[in-house]
Amino acid sequence: MIRKFRNFTLAASASVILATSVHTSGIAAATAQPVTGQADELREEYRIVALGDSLAAGYEHGFDLESVPYGFVEHVYEQALFQGERAIYSNYGVLGLRTDGLEKWLSLAEASETAEAELIQADLPDPRAEVIFGQTPQLREDIESADLILVSIGSNDFSSLIKELGEEAVYEELADAEQEALLAGLQDSLDAFEASLSEALQTIVALNDEAKIVVSNQYLPIPFIKARGERNYLIDQSTAQFLVDGQTQIHERLNHVAEELLAEGHNVAIVDAATAIEKSILGFTSVKEGDTHPTREGYEALGKAFSQLLWGEYREMQDRAEGVPISVVVNGTEVLTDYAPVIIKGRTFLAIRDITDAMGAALKWDPETDTAIISLADRQVELTIGADTIVVNGEQLPLGAEPAFLKQFPGEKKTYVPLAALSDGLGFQVVYRAEMKAAFINE
Repeated sequence: MIRKFRNFTLAASASVILATSVHTSGIAAATAQPVTGQADELREEYRIVALGDSLAAGYEHGFDLESVPYGFVEHVYEQALFQGERAIYSNYGVLGLRTDGLEKWLSLAEASETAEAELIQADLPDPRAEVIFGQTPQLREDIESADLILVSIGSNDFSSLIKELGEEAVYEELADAEQEALLAGLQDSLDAFEASLSEALQTIVALNDEAKIVVSNQYLPIPFIKARGERNYLIDQSTAQFLVDGQTQIHERLNHVAEELLAEGHNVAIVDAATAIEKSILGFTSVKEGDTHPTREGYEALGKAFSQLLWGEYREMQDRAEGVPISVVVNGTEVLTDYAPVIIKGRTFLAIRDITDAMGAALKWDPETDTAIISLADRQVELTIGADTIVVNGEQLPLGAEPAFLKQFPGEKKTYVPLAALSDGLGFQVVYRAEMKAAFINE
């Protein structure tokens, strides 16, 4: 499984109708594993797999190989954690990938084979393509074990057609033969898109018929002014109408594929990326810079759309008081306390009663040894003030953090313990999300 974004595991071009060329420097991609804590084999993980193009990868304007994405996949992952899921994710986005490339790649995954990037899709702009496609057998394993599969694909299918139209084209001024050629090219691209998408999704359900599959539709990144309920696009209106009609037909083909899978009993849904992004084209994409990919705000809007479809909500942290460095969420519930968490040498500490109550764990105190004894199910953890070890089910282990300590408050003292060490000892998953400044603790 892919471990970190810098191990290069991303996706191809943006899910848009007007596809601009992707910077060949690409971005660093990857799957997120719990950054601290270890998975308990007896407890089920909620596994997310992302497939597709650069939108799945979380590509933003100006990214290079050292860039760390925060795309819609990362938002969905965080929302799964916020729902109390013991979540992990794998991101198999590839810059420039078309639907026929995804179809070929998945067929190889089904056969547990690998192939050079050129045999899957020629001239991919992703410098990580060979590394990504080299992990094809792992892709099969990840799909087979997934609970949720996110798919963003399609914009690159129509890029050559858009190039034929040209940036300054006025559709109604084209000769009849040119218009007919564009329309014929659109229909050919639509037919190929529908056929390849259907085959790709059929391969996914053949590998895993239990997972929820969510496919993104296509947004149209053309700025517009809305007046009297109508959009006035800031390009030639006849050209805009051609593109709008194309977008509509793409959505119809996607809906048709999804309806066929639903009729066969498969768990497939379409997320409305078009509505999410087109609320603010200038704010949610980088079209002003000549790049149709989403901005950080655009990816958040997409994340909200996916989350609303999956869980009926998009959760956000409550505002932290001044001086509070981190939020803590346990089994989907944010820990709200008068005793703020503190961070010491990169480790989060919390008042012990706050965290044990949130976990539903029993707490006893041995005053002779200044030791807290915390029990939950078949786990027992002992933490002693000032000790650099922790005892888990009778086994003494290195603490891996500064020792527990007493923190003075007006009129009282509170025992503060290292959050990750305690949570890990009790068998919880611990994930820190730097973008949110939050620690998720899930059983």
